[in-house]
Amino acid sequence: MPADSSLISVTAKVSAYYRQFSDIQFAQEASELIGARAAFEKILSEHALKSENLTFYAPMFEARYKSITELIRKFDSSQVIELASGYSLRGLDLTRCGDIRYVETDLPGVIHTKLGLLEEIRKHHVIPPNAQHVVTAADALVFEEVQASAASLDPAQRLTVLCEGLIMYLSKAQTEVLARNIRRLLGGFASGCWITPDFTFRSEAANLSPDRVRLREAITGVTQTQLDASAFDDEQDLIAFLDRLGLRVQVFSQVDETPSFSSLKALGLPPTVIERLRGVLRVWVMTIDS
Repeated sequence: MPADSSLISVTAKVSAYYRQFSDIQFAQEASELIGARAAFEKILSEHALKSENLTFYAPMFEARYKSITELIRKFDSSQVIELASGYSLRGLDLTRCGDIRYVETDLPGVIHTKLGLLEEIRKHHVIPPNAQHVVTAADALVFEEVQASAASLDPAQRLTVLCEGLIMYLSKAQTEVLARNIRRLLGGFASGCWITPDFTFRSEAANLSPDRVRLREAITGVTQTQLDASAFDDEQDLIAFLDRLGLRVQVFSQVDETPSFSSLKALGLPPTVIERLRGVLRVWVMTIDS
């Protein structure tokens, strides 16, 4: 992770803030319990930003979350490990109503908060603890920690590895470390895939709206990390990178994989918001090259 990787953890609250406007299970409760609104409003006030100019982020975060969940189902994943899971409660949701093993990891500070969050939500919804759902500290860039976090999973079965909202905070070198760690982890299982919506292209960064640029500048200031330092020149550059690591890739549309956009109604946004974002909202699925 970057020099002070704990600084990136505040961005998990930004994600939680925007997910609260959707019908994602437990999203509103999670946002309230971790103080996501206060954390986000602090960023806005310190950088003279207005939340009403940034509402389009809500369907973006909704699409990102829901499309990944749909692909987990589409690929019939029975074992999942999510790296840098933040305050997402996908693991709790999927393990309470399906036969799936779910391990989620993040840095110690986030995990400490998340365990308390999970305890509150389990208590409120009368959801008993589940051995199929494991929450543990691990740095995604340290293979030994990632490998240890997967100790409860069955190597004779396929494995799905997720990371959502991580790579944009990494350097190009760190992105390669992450990819190699995931490739190595998958190699220890019968088969599997890596799902992420995080890859970005330099050509698209030049077309961002002024409000989006300003929020990204604010996040850069808070995290002391240059956003999208890991960006690839274009799709061919990404494919070449993955090919060098022995990974094949499929690309899916987040919009097409999202069953519904509840945040549009919640915030009074027109459907055209989604269509404007369609071209840049993607999710990549990598498998080991046989």
